[in-house]
Amino acid sequence: MYSITKNQFQLPAALVLVGVGLLWGAAFPAIDVVVDEVPPLGAAGIRYAVAGCIVLAYATVVTDRLLPQDHRELLGIACVGTFMFGGYQGALFIGTQYVSGAVAAVVVSMSPVVAAVIAVPLLGESSGLLDACGFVLGLAGVVVIAQPAPGSDVLSSTAIGVGLVFGGTAMFAVGSVTIQLVEGGLPLEALQGWAMLVGATLLFSGSILSGESMPAPSTLSPAALGSLIYISLAAGAAGYLLYFGLVRRVGATETTLVAYLEPVFATLVSVLFLGHTLAFSTVLGFLAVATGFVLVSRERVASTLENHGVTRVNWVIDV
Repeated sequence: MYSITKNQFQLPAALVLVGVGLLWGAAFPAIDVVVDEVPPLGAAGIRYAVAGCIVLAYATVVTDRLLPQDHRELLGIACVGTFMFGGYQGALFIGTQYVSGAVAAVVVSMSPVVAAVIAVPLLGESSGLLDACGFVLGLAGVVVIAQPAPGSDVLSSTAIGVGLVFGGTAMFAVGSVTIQLVEGGLPLEALQGWAMLVGATLLFSGSILSGESMPAPSTLSPAALGSLIYISLAAGAAGYLLYFGLVRRVGATETTLVAYLEPVFATLVSVLFLGHTLAFSTVLGFLAVATGFVLVSRERVASTLENHGVTRVNWVIDV
């Protein structure tokens, strides 16, 4: 089924990359709409309970094994479920109560930069001056976005929201690195499906412990109900299924570029459909984060460009 060479899929893969960026990017403003009427942890739990069941059903069709077989694979599911779905999504949904989805998407795009830094102590990867500069520049971009308005309290709603989303992004990065230490032989689709259900369980538990009260579906506005369905089925299940296919075609390295398409589409959807305005600080912050990613992941970016027929970039500074 996947024996066709990579070059034959270059154009479709590029379109899929844009499609995943659109699906996931549009999810951020959709979360905006959802959390106005549905408690954040409960909404996130619903999203991944539904998506997890669909992904597991898909895994039964395309993989040769659905159940984990040893403690290492169970640990991998627990790691991804706790950090990448439970912790990250909980912080993202709560943070979106304070900042727009477009701003949240820019902060989330910091994840590859944070992951690269975390990989240094956990995986023993080397780092240098450019890596440090990239991380600092990306972090500066987040600070620019979170900067309170003149005369406002230091802990403004924007700062709180950005802090929550960034904390969740850091948890996602920890999970994405840690899984490399404990990953077994469980197929990716099965691993992600079970991890989504673990994350959903944690999110529902947090919802109950925090006293959230879930509204009846009949009380939700059409916009909120439609947005909840969208983030669960389109961005959740369909988005991840497309992502899995993309990983198989071009590898996990190139798919990280989707993180930098998400803020673009999140902003477009927010401006066009929700009437949000785009602050200059958000644009400046995104450019800083993106530049930081290029510095930290310069070899990855150069390899990706080379794979698509672009002459390899020769970095003048070697540190």
